[in-house]
Amino acid sequence: MKTMKDIKIRKKFRKFFEGLDHRWYSSISLVPDDPSMLFTTAGMVQFKKQFLGEAGAVTRAASIQKCLRTSDIDEVGKTSRHLTFFEMYGNFSFGDYFKKEAIMWAWDFLNKTMKLDPRKLYASVYQDDDEAYAIWKGYLPEERIVKLGEKDNFWKMGDTGPCGPCSEILYDRGPGTGCGKEGCGPGCSCDRYLEVWNLVFTQYDRKASGELEELPKKNIDTGMGLERLNQVIGGSADVFETPTIKPLMEKIQNESENYSLESARIIADHSRAVTFMIADGVSPANEGRGYVLRRLIRRAVREGKKLGWHEPGLYKYTSLVVDIMSEYYPVLADRANHIASVCRMEEEGFLNTLDTAMRILDGYIKELRSAGDTILPAEKAFKLYDTYGMPLEITKNILSEKGIATDEKGYEKFMEERVKSTEWKEADASKSYWDDIRDIKDTEFIGYGSCSAHAVVVKVISSGTGLVLNKTPMYPESGGQVGDRGTIKSKDGIFTVKNTVREEGIIIHEGVLDGRMIEGEDVEVQVEGDVRKATERNHTATHILQSVLREMLGEHVQQNGSLVEPDRLRFDFTHTDALSQEQLREVEVRVNRIIVENHKINTTQMDKDEAREKGALAFFGEKYGEKVRAVTIGGLLGNKVSMELCGGTHLESTGEIGLFKISSESGIAAGVRRIEAVTGDRAVRLMHAKEDTARGIAEMLGVPEDRIPDRIERMKEELRDCRNKINELENRLISRSGEKGELDRELDLGDVKLVIKQFNDTSISNVRVWVDSSLKQGSYEGDKGVAVLAVSISGEKISLVLKIPEYITDRADAGKVMKEAAGEIGGSGGGRKDMAQGGGTEKSRIGKAVEVIERFLRP
Repeated sequence: MKTMKDIKIRKKFRKFFEGLDHRWYSSISLVPDDPSMLFTTAGMVQFKKQFLGEAGAVTRAASIQKCLRTSDIDEVGKTSRHLTFFEMYGNFSFGDYFKKEAIMWAWDFLNKTMKLDPRKLYASVYQDDDEAYAIWKGYLPEERIVKLGEKDNFWKMGDTGPCGPCSEILYDRGPGTGCGKEGCGPGCSCDRYLEVWNLVFTQYDRKASGELEELPKKNIDTGMGLERLNQVIGGSADVFETPTIKPLMEKIQNESENYSLESARIIADHSRAVTFMIADGVSPANEGRGYVLRRLIRRAVREGKKLGWHEPGLYKYTSLVVDIMSEYYPVLADRANHIASVCRMEEEGFLNTLDTAMRILDGYIKELRSAGDTILPAEKAFKLYDTYGMPLEITKNILSEKGIATDEKGYEKFMEERVKSTEWKEADASKSYWDDIRDIKDTEFIGYGSCSAHAVVVKVISSGTGLVLNKTPMYPESGGQVGDRGTIKSKDGIFTVKNTVREEGIIIHEGVLDGRMIEGEDVEVQVEGDVRKATERNHTATHILQSVLREMLGEHVQQNGSLVEPDRLRFDFTHTDALSQEQLREVEVRVNRIIVENHKINTTQMDKDEAREKGALAFFGEKYGEKVRAVTIGGLLGNKVSMELCGGTHLESTGEIGLFKISSESGIAAGVRRIEAVTGDRAVRLMHAKEDTARGIAEMLGVPEDRIPDRIERMKEELRDCRNKINELENRLISRSGEKGELDRELDLGDVKLVIKQFNDTSISNVRVWVDSSLKQGSYEGDKGVAVLAVSISGEKISLVLKIPEYITDRADAGKVMKEAAGEIGGSGGGRKDMAQGGGTEKSRIGKAVEVIERFLRP
């Protein structure tokens, strides 16, 4: 689906600011490379270090950044402007231009490039920012320049640190779109004056005392919502009528039984957010980013049920999002099947838990009525939400119909605690060396063709715990590949490198110094060759593995994270189903065949777009510049095995891998599988370990190794015979036992007699045998038909078996009866119309379960 108007606006924005010497930056992932942030919330996130004066020679930048914010999630759907997922146009200055240029260029872009009506534009400025006010007077009459307070027009990063006034450009949508109240104007919370562009002038450093100190280098950070710009350009009533969202709204309306504008808005917005989150590697979970994704999917599903959805449906809208947005974000098309699959799996799981929640709520209602209470305790309402996803609104609606209220204040306290327990806490951020290296030039990496080099010490860090050289052959940890180890020797010292890392283009060698090293002196650098070679075996094998998986399972397979160490490799990939043993064996066969074929490995520098056109795969979570390094396996004779964008080190040919062996395969998240494997000597050792295990088993069984399966089959048959004999003996004991259980009784229920028998510490299979045999042997006789309920209690576990006469199944379906009865004891159950089984753990409520069965069986 083409959205040319939208694409043209994107191109015009880029062209405009590139023409003003701004370097263009592609959008970073919604998952930022910053442990203190949950999601990317603004265009400035990828320039955080530049704003802090910590990095780079770039002074002007521009981007269109995909963003996610959930702070106003409860407003989405209720208003015409709130979104969780949105895109942000932005231009940035790091100590270069300031207010005059920022205001001038924003005005020129909106009026000269986008042709907005200047008569509908307003500007707001911070109440004390006379400089910005004076600049705006050159473009707008004073009656359309509004001074507002700190709440609306002053930006700050925190209680202390960089901050400054801001100026918003607003678009007047006309009197018919506002609140109509006297005094309505810019700053009013209604929808008439729509904020289009926010210009932040970062000029102060707020001290702990509250004093504002002028920054030596002032910055510009602007943000303009792409959807809002589309809205004012197209004259749309709201953001949901703009090119990137309107097709979703139309599809929802056409497919709804009970259309609701609010529900449609929520589904449209959340389908966009879910699509981009999954594409960027987020999977549903119970904490952190995964919890946000799960919450969005569940919220959309609940709204879908209001519209008449009877089965999973959100995943279908993710496919439409891909159609709309993939022209600008090609990765969506690459991951379309994975996105839909993960979404559908989560929807199905949620619908199942929602059904369970309804049954549990029914049990709570019965408990309250029995006790004569009219208020559902807060902890139970919260459990329905937190464990089963049932929102308080649904719980309240159901209870109100029964004349029962909810402890909402208590519920809110539980919710506050839940938020505290799942909010993003700053992780142990990786060590930063910026204070030591801020004035150092980038390190030249020369390790692709060599493991040794002559270099010069540029910086000795923290009393010899780190070294920076002018150049190094040691690979810094990146792209899943661990950092190199080795030694750096000078005339008077040896530095043992334990790890190598990179920060803003500068490579730091971490380790221990024995002796002395001086900045400016010559050193000899030596990578630990065996470790590097082992790492390269695993890295090249990882590329081959991905190629084989895509060939076998389909092109939906995408790398979703990796770890390449000397001892092993770990590869995470998008796929919903576990691989069978036959599939894993075939993967090994194909990978090892490529190893034996000894394909050459070539690396080439090329433009990112050219690499993509040639089919190069990109690694999840990596950032790429305009120039990229493509690693190609094979291809000299047309038999290309793999081509990936990769900055890591590799072998010269696949034959050097030696042997590839999978050690494990598992699921790590919805729609994400993990393979761990070893290569070379490690693979040989793993094979030897498996051989030793087989040999040991053979010795224990007293048979040759090739006869192990036959011997185990015979042992299983012998074990089955023993179990059958034990069951037979147990059944004889049961049938002859005169012991009367606490629950044993016979009940006259009209046209049927219910016989209840209690068993203690008896297997459920034997209980079922007893139920069948007791009826067949006529243990219970008389004029009436007999229904039998067996109750087996073993520790905390309760098992129920119910068999009823066929002539009453029209009014009492045993499967349905058991489902409700088992729910009373905190479990579940089901079965055929005449016989069913269930279980639970709440022994104190067995009597309630029996009452349910009695109620159903009575005529």
